[in-house]
Amino acid sequence: MQNRRKFIQTIPVVGAGILLGNNISVGATSQNPVLPNVPDGGTWGSPSLRSETVTGPNGAVTTHAALLANEKWGIGDKKRIEQVIEGVYAMRGWGIASSFAIEAPEGWIIIDTGDNTRAAMEMRAMLEKTLGGKVKVAAILLTHSHYANGIGAWFDEGTEVWGHEHLDRNLSRSSGISVISGTYQARAAAQFGVFHPQSGPDAFPNTLSFTPEKLTAESSYQPPTRLFPDGRVLDLVVAGERVQVAPHQTDTSCGVGFYFPRWRMLVTNNLVYGAIFNIYSLRGGSYRNPVVMMQEARWFESKNAEILLDIHGPTLKGEDVVRDEVHRFLDTIQLMHDQTLRQIAHGRDARKAAEEVYIPHHLRGDWENYGQVESHVRQVWNGTMGWFGGDVYDINPLSVNEEAARTVKLMGGFAAVREAAVKATEEGGLANWRWTLRLTSFLLELDPANAEVRQLRAAASRQLGQRTSSANARGWYLTEALQIEGGMQFKGTPLTTDAIRRLLGTPTAQALASASVDENLQLVRYLVDPRKAEGARLKFTLAAEGDAQIRQIELRNSVLVISEVDAAAPAHFSLTRLELAAFVLGTRTPSTADALSEIDKVLDRSHMLPPGTVESLMAGMKAPADSEH
Repeated sequence: MQNRRKFIQTIPVVGAGILLGNNISVGATSQNPVLPNVPDGGTWGSPSLRSETVTGPNGAVTTHAALLANEKWGIGDKKRIEQVIEGVYAMRGWGIASSFAIEAPEGWIIIDTGDNTRAAMEMRAMLEKTLGGKVKVAAILLTHSHYANGIGAWFDEGTEVWGHEHLDRNLSRSSGISVISGTYQARAAAQFGVFHPQSGPDAFPNTLSFTPEKLTAESSYQPPTRLFPDGRVLDLVVAGERVQVAPHQTDTSCGVGFYFPRWRMLVTNNLVYGAIFNIYSLRGGSYRNPVVMMQEARWFESKNAEILLDIHGPTLKGEDVVRDEVHRFLDTIQLMHDQTLRQIAHGRDARKAAEEVYIPHHLRGDWENYGQVESHVRQVWNGTMGWFGGDVYDINPLSVNEEAARTVKLMGGFAAVREAAVKATEEGGLANWRWTLRLTSFLLELDPANAEVRQLRAAASRQLGQRTSSANARGWYLTEALQIEGGMQFKGTPLTTDAIRRLLGTPTAQALASASVDENLQLVRYLVDPRKAEGARLKFTLAAEGDAQIRQIELRNSVLVISEVDAAAPAHFSLTRLELAAFVLGTRTPSTADALSEIDKVLDRSHMLPPGTVESLMAGMKAPADSEH
């Protein structure tokens, strides 16, 4: 500390001003300030927002970049089998991801199995028709957890299913028995426009969306029977074919990629695809660390492959083509990461960093068709520095409601702010529509049901949704507009993201009975309301049908601590799976009060639908057999 004081005392005045944070900047004067990068007109805006619109073949009002997405992603406009090289086939057009079939010495290898059982059955039928005969599947290789729901359609006697050791766990977290699976799936429904119209101005202009079938269709997933250990490069023989497997954490922590020496061929997930990599997806998720991704990608880059098949991209052939595309994709990721840290070095918070980071047009331009750069910069900032941007107000802010009330009052009151939103909406333009959203955020915090304000918000959201090149942003903007207007529907029933969250976040008794005991108990763990549990202490053991392990459940300090023990306690419960499910759902009716009843008193299930509601609703939500993705 003494040395630091002596150092500061020796700094000249200007240097001290810099050190102490005064607004002194090299090259900047009061006449020539350093300003953020802004387009003509002086209002900053993401380049993903475009003033001009076009109309797609399905009537979608959108941007030119959005109409190029299908071609860039290798999806095309129809389902098809594409021969890559003799013995290697790409199955494209069944969604945003392609699957691959490889003829190996001991049978066929299938890489990723599609969104659902029906899609996988269609792929298999078209492949066999193309080949002129039946295929015998010797092995299924999974790049990660997202496209494993069609396994049953490809599974033959003796088929090996290969996947990362964390794949099953990750799949359960996002769509299985989990306290936040409903939120994950509802946010995905918003992002991918699951319940948007299929034609007309609000339809998706490309295949970077899902239909309701994504949520309701049959899954034939089964856990891998052969596991890839985390973090290891493996040299294997699968179905008589040599294949190298390497870690490839891109959009999941269970990602792997494959190299087939016979063809000098890479098969990957998100090594190169038709957009800028989604460091952050608006639907949410854990941090996709670009440093880890780039480090792992160097192994794939080192193979000097002749062919690259990425599940989200077109077929790339030729060593130079593969190399150049890998460089473009990875260099864009590095650029976003490195420039974010550069902005951190300048002392800018996440929002200002997102305004400042510049990506050259040839790396951004029409490639920004999925996420958007500003979202990725903010995520890198938060992944590096955490949530606090340096504004001390944020340490102990007013409540959201009080802040809105004071702001609206200062701006002249509710009516004045509403009129300002009306004016901004009527004048139009990207800045005005964004301002309308900000004003209506304040107003709806104070009066959530105000019909006029809600309509203003819907109008501004629609205009921005139709003018973004980002499919993710379009999904969220138009979901906001449609749910306000009642236009987001399934079979004539209006939906909201909140209703979807509650529906998909409420497990059925049958789902719980089919899940593991640990999944059931971990769900209960997150239902504890600390106000109800304050001061309560309770301990007992539990065993469930089909699982010999005894588990101790202890309520202390407003948390449930679950541990494995060797022997039953005096207070012990032996439950069938349906009885365990009833405890989780709060439908258990014991004849006398017991420890489970006491635990039940401190649980909060208000984010769920009433028991039995999901079963009746899901009965009417089966996707039509001819629905298409």
